[in-house]
Amino acid sequence: MVIKMNNIDNILEFIKGSNDFIVTSHINPDGDNIGSTLGTYYFLKKLGKKVYYILDDFIPSNLSFLVKDIEILKSTDINIKDYNIIALDCGDKKRICISEDLIENSNKLICIDHHTSNDYYGDLNYIDENASSTSELVYNLISRYNTLHNEDIIDEKIATALYTGLITDTGNFMYSNTQCTSFDMAKELLFKKANKDLIIKEVFQSNKFDYYKLLGESLNTLDIYENKIATITVTMDMMKRNNLTFNDVDGIVSYARDIEGVEVGILIKEKEEGEVKISLRSKTYVDVSEIAKSLNGGGHKKASGCTIYDNVENAKNIVLKAVLEKI
Repeated sequence: MVIKMNNIDNILEFIKGSNDFIVTSHINPDGDNIGSTLGTYYFLKKLGKKVYYILDDFIPSNLSFLVKDIEILKSTDINIKDYNIIALDCGDKKRICISEDLIENSNKLICIDHHTSNDYYGDLNYIDENASSTSELVYNLISRYNTLHNEDIIDEKIATALYTGLITDTGNFMYSNTQCTSFDMAKELLFKKANKDLIIKEVFQSNKFDYYKLLGESLNTLDIYENKIATITVTMDMMKRNNLTFNDVDGIVSYARDIEGVEVGILIKEKEEGEVKISLRSKTYVDVSEIAKSLNGGGHKKASGCTIYDNVENAKNIVLKAVLEKI
């Protein structure tokens, strides 16, 4: 705990002495991606810093409510020379969702993350693979600032952003990464007016009709192997036919994992011709992060992913072979 606190204090000291920041996260945004970056964005703003929110990707429709008042920039939108980057919830430097030029020309790269596969690529790092979410790490960072400066920085916007990241990455507190600290954090954020009802409605209760049409179509691709592995496939044609984007369909992987007797659920999702995103979810004993690493990906023990550059059928065979070897 001392090491983690030193990491937090070093980051806070650097933030105090610096002014211009880019906040960003990984490609294919999710709830913790958006929640942790927004929480950091609002925190830096309250400290009087100049902050640019940059993400070279599209926000999933069920998370767009969080960013409606934020100017989300692309890497090509800005031309700055003296700045620092805070990369949140990104376990691999190659997956940071801004241009390589911006990364390489920054003064300092700060990494705040909870992925097991993180190799401490930042100049300053706050990594805790046991944390429920990167949003929890941002909460710890801001709470430490509050303690050091006898202030109360967390307002409704920060609380709502961080609560979104917490409940999406813990699956509404169902997943094994849920800790006692997760409930303590949730309680405190609710005291700070986190808009829980809005989050639940927008994130979990506002799926498009087209999503359910695609879900039905994708479930027709469901296959089970050795009664322990289930796969679901989503192609570009299926997404186009149902007016959905690549970032709108990640949640479908749970339908594979949640079948009785299945240990590993796999979503095979075609991003572009020759590029297939693989999402891996396990239920009890399989460490899917090891499988993802063997395919040049990464993540957590029970939730990981990778990209295979091949056609859909070959990608499916490649990931099945890797999972069968582990299971």
